[in-house]
Amino acid sequence: MEALRIQEDVKLADWTNYKIGGSARYFAEVRTHEELLQALEFARSRDLEIFVLAGGTNIVISDHGFDGLVIKVEISQLRLESRKVVAGAAVSIGRLVDETISAGLAGLEWAGGLPGTLGGAIRGNAGAFGGEIKDTVGSVTSVEIDTGRSITRSNKECRFSYRHSIFKEVKEIIVSAELGLTSGDPAVLREIADDHIAFRARRHPLEYPNGGSVFKNVPYESLNESAKKHFKDFVKTDPFPVVPSGKIIEDAGLKGARVGDAQISPKHCNYFVNLNRASSRDIKALIDKAKRAVKEKFGIELELEQVLVN
Repeated sequence: MEALRIQEDVKLADWTNYKIGGSARYFAEVRTHEELLQALEFARSRDLEIFVLAGGTNIVISDHGFDGLVIKVEISQLRLESRKVVAGAAVSIGRLVDETISAGLAGLEWAGGLPGTLGGAIRGNAGAFGGEIKDTVGSVTSVEIDTGRSITRSNKECRFSYRHSIFKEVKEIIVSAELGLTSGDPAVLREIADDHIAFRARRHPLEYPNGGSVFKNVPYESLNESAKKHFKDFVKTDPFPVVPSGKIIEDAGLKGARVGDAQISPKHCNYFVNLNRASSRDIKALIDKAKRAVKEKFGIELELEQVLVN
């Protein structure tokens, strides 16, 4: 078995959608289960902290970088077996959507245009247009960071909830998953996916580096009476009644607000963009600014969807 290549002083901005972040002290790309175990042993032998990097979305990496080992998961095998898909954690959602539609398999067409990887989508139970990744997950295999032990969980054992799963609570790295799909008309499925891709292009600031949705949408039933009255005409199902955080931020008067080169996008206020030279400090200051303004105006506590990596 070849030794895993461990790089030093790797610029993390090049690996994230925000194009922000300092350097990793150590960096390893792992393409197999065996390489992942080697990376974990390297970190254990040097008492290093570990950060797992998936597709680079939904994260804000500190300008100071990460003083440990960043493991970039590149396990990207994909196999279709009748109505079942077996896929590595690094398979992109775009590839999953395209290949399952081509095979006449329904269940992922809602994810047309969704950025990131399968592993990241499972960890955060990604969803859009009324669909969620949990709806197709049969089982998930992960590896414990501390022991290297493999664990396979059923859908129920993954404890999925709104933008959440057990993988946000445990020290494990998702390796692969099995998805269960149904038969569908490829032409119809392609049209649905393409409609969602076009919607994102129209409504999201894809022309600038960004990390995706900054905050989770807010459950309508959690709002105070005043906020319910204000936002009653803007409730959507995702997959239960929520108020889009972008609308809440916009109505708090922050459309287009800036800190340094970080901006709340005028196109979609739950997207913060890097106009050119934004720092993680700029993004974090903008996050705090939005939370304060929304709390003061509507009494709503916005919950962060993105992960801050210090």
